[in-house]
Amino acid sequence: MPTSTGVNWAEIVRFPTTHPHYKEYEQRCIDARLQRSFIQDSWELIIRGLQRRAEFMEAGAWNLRVPEFVALDKLLSPRAKTLMMPSVSGTPLALWSGGIQVSQYVRGKGYDTLESTVYGGILDKMTNPGFKIWLGSEDWGPQGALWDTISARYVEFAASCRDTMHVFMRTHDLESTFYGEELVNWRKAKRKKETEPDGLTYHVLVGMDSFNVEKVFVREKEAKAFLLTFLGQLQSRFERNMLEQGVNHRYRSEVWRDNERAYRDTLRKKTYESYREYMEHPLRQTVEAFHEAEQALCPDKDFNPRKFSSVMDELLRTTRAKRGE
Repeated sequence: MPTSTGVNWAEIVRFPTTHPHYKEYEQRCIDARLQRSFIQDSWELIIRGLQRRAEFMEAGAWNLRVPEFVALDKLLSPRAKTLMMPSVSGTPLALWSGGIQVSQYVRGKGYDTLESTVYGGILDKMTNPGFKIWLGSEDWGPQGALWDTISARYVEFAASCRDTMHVFMRTHDLESTFYGEELVNWRKAKRKKETEPDGLTYHVLVGMDSFNVEKVFVREKEAKAFLLTFLGQLQSRFERNMLEQGVNHRYRSEVWRDNERAYRDTLRKKTYESYREYMEHPLRQTVEAFHEAEQALCPDKDFNPRKFSSVMDELLRTTRAKRGE
């Protein structure tokens, strides 16, 4: 696993405080009035935990718990009321899934998210948009496990003092933090079975940049059904009428701009399997055919699905080469 340019990651793992951005983390924590013992202990656990998770991933041991992150969770637990809740009390709490743009949308609507909490805000500023903590490679790598750890504590504490949280979704991804961690932890904290109403309020976002539709549900099953039905109908309609003359091709292209943005938002987080599924899906050829027809009617160079597909092709070639396929 190649490290970021000009960084001796192995040396940083041995001596975490030599990390080039440790001072920034330290200052942000001091500004939040956190104790120096917590600052140093948490930093060492984060750095060594990221390395351990990277080793697990490389060995294919995806389900092993990271001991350092278990210890980090124990460090956060007695401080959860201070660290894992927003600084302003009483605001509605939210979870999100579908790219960082969804988080920005949610906070713009007046909801607080994990990134709004004291500690979540510190880590957010150091992982978005650039990676300042994980320097073991230039991709998202093991950082998801770190966010899963603090998200679990956030959801557990929220469940202890709130009757509901609001979930904003524009994708249905079973590998996402929401489905893999947050929903499970909320139901566990509320002692709810999968078949029972879980108390969460679901907001399905359809075309954040084009349709701008938000539908609210009180059951995950209904929210999921609406989202998947919409996406299925959209795909079917496009395949039937993609090249039909006299339709508003420009309006339809906005849907694909949404799709491109969603991929760009989560580009570094997607798995190899996700890319392979995207590349092998027949919808890709349909989009390319549609783009050619649209360009003939109304040229626009802002978004080119074919160019985007070429990026995916190159990524797949690189990934396969690394895996020796």
